[in-house]
Amino acid sequence: MPVSTRSSDAVQKVEEVVHESSQLLQGQVPGHEELSAGHPIHPATVHWPIAFLTLTFGITSLDLVPLSLYPKSILPPRATLNTLAYYSAGLGVISALPAIITGLGEAYELIRKEYIQKGKDWNKVIDSAWNMKDTGGRKIKMTIKHASMNDLVVGLAGYNWYRGAYYPGQKLPQITLLLNAIALPALLYSAMLGGRLVYEYAMGIQRQGHGKEVREKEE
Repeated sequence: MPVSTRSSDAVQKVEEVVHESSQLLQGQVPGHEELSAGHPIHPATVHWPIAFLTLTFGITSLDLVPLSLYPKSILPPRATLNTLAYYSAGLGVISALPAIITGLGEAYELIRKEYIQKGKDWNKVIDSAWNMKDTGGRKIKMTIKHASMNDLVVGLAGYNWYRGAYYPGQKLPQITLLLNAIALPALLYSAMLGGRLVYEYAMGIQRQGHGKEVREKEE
């Protein structure tokens, strides 16, 4: 068998494994539809990381408030902020891991579907996404923005957690505090993009479970 043929077969086999793995991350069991989850997994994994990351970035941003303006009557003592931020950062990073992993499955299947629909031409896929020429392209571009922003803020939270472990109780450097203040609206914007993918573009909706049953009845 020629080397090129063996390589092609190996690539195809790898693609099949990745495809089936991505389906599992979506909550589907290849070849056993009756075992699939009743709804996509990824949307169910995002709420805790959003909550904890919002908390940690909000708390660290309070360190930018001058002492004379800090509302100590309604907020925790200033000295406890670093500890609170440390634990919320750790919880945010840990709870974000399932969301990131299942999100990769959703993103892979979306891009794979567009690649097949566009005649397995990557140039068409990239052009469609970059210029948002159709619904598929808009979904890919929005997914990439959503995922990349989330990865950046989780990475920043990871740094906060790491630094808090090695320098307990110490205030973060000023530049890191500023990055945390920027990360807070970035996180919320990214969450909004995720919501749009579900509610505006119906990503993952009616793919499995009861939603699929409703779609099939309507058809």
